[in-house]
Amino acid sequence: MKKNLFSKFQELPTLLQIAIIGGAYYGIYRGIKFLRNRPQQYQLPAGGAGIPVTGYTPTGQPIAWNPEPLVDELHDVMDGLFTPTGTKDIAWTKLAQLPSNDMVVAVYNRFNTKWGDGDTLTQWIRDEYWTGVVETGKQDALNRLTSLGLN
Repeated sequence: MKKNLFSKFQELPTLLQIAIIGGAYYGIYRGIKFLRNRPQQYQLPAGGAGIPVTGYTPTGQPIAWNPEPLVDELHDVMDGLFTPTGTKDIAWTKLAQLPSNDMVVAVYNRFNTKWGDGDTLTQWIRDEYWTGVVETGKQDALNRLTSLGLN
């Protein structure tokens, strides 16, 4: 007689059963949390025209600027407790000085999707209290983000 999946599950050791059930609940919880806290994706102000082409593929297809390195840099400087003085300011200044609003929105959208976990890039920057006395990058970045309505 063939055993069904439930009877095979019952034959497993109790701790393994608990681990499987706990893992399933955790996976469901994370999925629901992601769906509820999914960040709003903002439209690029110029429809992507402000994102520069950084190169071309061998077949001649354009390769657009990638926000990922700046997104990871912003996360790295704001995630840990001990960040060298000036490091945050450098990353925030890079964000504030991006040449187009499309690039800023692309960084904002990608950061929220990858690292936000319910908070936005603007909230992450606003929540950073340890900055240098003469550093202005934080306020410049916040001004740029809020001028685009990215809260």
